[in-house]
Amino acid sequence: MNNKDLTPFVATHPGEMIRDELKERGMTQKRLAEEMSVKPSVLSEAINGKRPVSKNVAIALEKALGIPAEIWMNLQSQYELDKARISERDCSHETFSVTIPTKDKSLFQDLVRKFGWACL
Repeated sequence: MNNKDLTPFVATHPGEMIRDELKERGMTQKRLAEEMSVKPSVLSEAINGKRPVSKNVAIALEKALGIPAEIWMNLQSQYELDKARISERDCSHETFSVTIPTKDKSLFQDLVRKFGWACL
């Protein structure tokens, strides 16, 4: 089995794991940010996938949640690898043009949003 066989459909950012952990513990983002000694905006951006989980954030999460920093760093590394493999997989497919006459352009816009089709 090669790595392409293990490529997920979508990559999971470690922020989703932080969000799940907060939910299970009944903890707010604000409280976790305070326990981590980071700005709430830094934590929010990490949870929402807008910022990677850095070494410093991983160590702060370890101290606040008791989950080893290595786990957070491994999740971040896996996320980055998955994104790269997904990009490679998606770019390796042959593309072709199809013309479908329609009066409803919103249908095409929906297809682009849902499936990433490029409709011109």
